[in-house]
Amino acid sequence: MQTPNDLQLLLTPYDDREPVLKDGLSSDAAAQQDGAGAKRNDLENFWEETGDPDDLEEQRWGVIAPDGAAGDRLIALIQPLIDARREAQGGHEVMIFRVPSAMTPEEAARWRKQHFDASVELTRDLPRYQLILGDLHEVPLALQQHQATDGFVGRLCFREEHEYEAYVDKVLRWEKARAEIAGSAKFFTVHDGTAATTMGYRALTQPATAQLARYSLDVADLGDRSAPSPDEFLEVVKRPEPTVLFSISHGAGAPRGGWKTEGDQRDRQGAMSFGRDKLSGGDVGSDAFLPGGIWFMLACYGAGTPDVSAYRHWLERLKQSGQFWGQAQSVLAGLPQSGQRPFIARLPQAVLANPNGPLAVMGHIDLAWTYSFEERDTGRAVSRPSKFVDVVRTALETSRVGSSFRELLKASLLTNVELTSLYDQADRQGAAHAPDLARLGHLWMLRQDLSGYILLGDPAVRLPAARRRLKRGAASKAEPRVHEVGSQAPLKRAALDLAAEEQMKGAPKLPPDMDMDDLERAIGKLLAGSPLRAVAREHDIEPAKLSELKEIYKAAGRAAFGVK
Repeated sequence: MQTPNDLQLLLTPYDDREPVLKDGLSSDAAAQQDGAGAKRNDLENFWEETGDPDDLEEQRWGVIAPDGAAGDRLIALIQPLIDARREAQGGHEVMIFRVPSAMTPEEAARWRKQHFDASVELTRDLPRYQLILGDLHEVPLALQQHQATDGFVGRLCFREEHEYEAYVDKVLRWEKARAEIAGSAKFFTVHDGTAATTMGYRALTQPATAQLARYSLDVADLGDRSAPSPDEFLEVVKRPEPTVLFSISHGAGAPRGGWKTEGDQRDRQGAMSFGRDKLSGGDVGSDAFLPGGIWFMLACYGAGTPDVSAYRHWLERLKQSGQFWGQAQSVLAGLPQSGQRPFIARLPQAVLANPNGPLAVMGHIDLAWTYSFEERDTGRAVSRPSKFVDVVRTALETSRVGSSFRELLKASLLTNVELTSLYDQADRQGAAHAPDLARLGHLWMLRQDLSGYILLGDPAVRLPAARRRLKRGAASKAEPRVHEVGSQAPLKRAALDLAAEEQMKGAPKLPPDMDMDDLERAIGKLLAGSPLRAVAREHDIEPAKLSELKEIYKAAGRAAFGVK
């Protein structure tokens, strides 16, 4: 019997419409996680972040490829992209790093210190944008996750050489095209009647579209409520306008009887489930499929399948404690068997290789739970979709996709800080003070769920849309807000009042084609230490004019506080 506190998993067997965990799990199940080894400090490698995150000349772009001949060939296949990125970063050489095929998380951390960031000098030349080449058995997932703690990391993985070439051609073609149409956001929910997708619609789609609707942009809530079908979805993705698509569905796992062959698993696992029907990589040809767009696919195994699930020991513990109705193996049946390799899912490979497909895909590399958008560590279920809204919002603002994806990883890192502090507190207090196991468990689940998302594609691509900074429409002050990084909201009214007063005194007026919200964001970046030239270029404002307006803005803010 489902209750409002159930934990839901977005996974169905490939040959069945019923979810693997039809009734979900009790909210108390989270407390069964094992604290051993849970204290991770992923913040230790942060570098200075005051520069413009979208400026490749400041942030740099590099490649991480497998050792040996296979890596040499992959580098050669994307050489036109390397050349383009070298030009985009002011002629600075593209750094290329080579890695072994197997690493534990500890070994990934050691590799970074010994090979990526081995110098005692400043790290300004290190590439924050990092493109990994190859599948998970060639460059391990552990390295991608570790590098993403402070970098903008994406992965390119295809089965055929011509697919790498097709992707590079597509990226360069879109970057040369003139962007004249504003981007749109589309949320597509598969309403299959299951608890997980119902929760996803209620706690993510509805509040996310409501938040984005407060901005001057095109946002749509899609998905047939009674008869979900891949045909409807394929019609949606044929639209030519630049789109950020966010889909919520179950991902296809192993059939009830298991996969017959490893090839079947690699072809079909992670397919998008529509109940009885599935959408897999083999269903995607060269027809238009989100052309030049960005796809966030929320589903189990949507991005790929790891060699070991982060949840295996937790599910086994639930089984031993009697809180897991079924065998842990029924949930983990999709993991590679002994001697088999982890892999990137075929569906995102197919759409990225499609010349008429998207430029980037974001998805989950493990079991995707509802924790990422409905948090429970406060003792009750709280819808928190803003981390996903910020990914969509910044992508629509034409930020580079690696920078947009970073919005989601920030939430993972913040959760890890909170979790680590609680473990440290428990260690200090000792056995006399029992830790709040339920809170620890919920935070552990949230961290694991968020850290399972990865980016596929070049992290430096942008949505090929007309650049604009999004405006908030009229909204009640009591409604939830999406807070902008660098915003100087407390000073806004004082700045506007002083600007009006200065205009009356004959001070230079705000140009009629300049948006006040956009100017405010530009000034916020300057106050945070970003270079004047880079900010002026990004916001299409003359540097001298921007500097003058910043001083007016600062004077207004100081006047509001009674200081000069």
